[in-house]
Amino acid sequence: MTICLDTGFTLEKGPNQGLKHCDFALNCGQSCSIKYSLLATSSVSGVTIRSVLNAIQGHLPYRVWLPYDYNTPSMFWITSIQQIITVIFCTIVNVGTETLVFGLFLQTCAQFEIFESRLRKLVMNKTNKLMKNEVRYQKYLSPSSNKEETISKYIYHHLEIYKYAKTVNFIFNQVLFVQFFGSILILCTSVYYLSTHSTLSETATLIVYTICMFVQIYVYCWSGNEVILKSMSVGDTIYCMNWPSLSVNERKELLMIMLRST
Repeated sequence: MTICLDTGFTLEKGPNQGLKHCDFALNCGQSCSIKYSLLATSSVSGVTIRSVLNAIQGHLPYRVWLPYDYNTPSMFWITSIQQIITVIFCTIVNVGTETLVFGLFLQTCAQFEIFESRLRKLVMNKTNKLMKNEVRYQKYLSPSSNKEETISKYIYHHLEIYKYAKTVNFIFNQVLFVQFFGSILILCTSVYYLSTHSTLSETATLIVYTICMFVQIYVYCWSGNEVILKSMSVGDTIYCMNWPSLSVNERKELLMIMLRST
């Protein structure tokens, strides 16, 4: 999954610079998704094995109320298989949702890095031109529509990043709230159940499942915190640039970006 915002930029050097950041986010997202999928697979495998053992012993994998009599062999095995398949399917959906949101957050971080790199390159190019010829510096002080158009593209890119982040937040806000609340509730229940049952098979299964729940909450918190840190780092990056060489209007525009980033 690669999502790179098209802002109409054409860099003089390093045209694949933006793609490098997107590829890094893609590779990082794929690596984390594979690791999380393996962890979820190990958890659901343990739960499935325990469910099969319970079914062999004549017990349903999970205690539920059913509107029919499941004591007959055919209905018992149909119900058991349905419960096992449901757990596996829910695990796949859960992993897919979490890795999708995680990848979207990483793409937001990549866009902030692309923006910082392009803005840093802009200031460096302007500084190099001023150092080569002092006469150009005098010309640069006069208003120029071309320069205003250039800096406006960077502002547009920054606005597009925030628009993209708000869109992701609007789409997944309620879904993540319900899932996050449910994960915390399940985590508390699992820890309580783990403290009251000392069976070796149940303990091993619940330990792996509890670790998965902790990782799930950690993924949301870590990725969201990374987006906040990347957004705040834009202001620090602008402050560390050679911004005194820019015109007054461009300084004001950069100041607006810094205020938006805090």
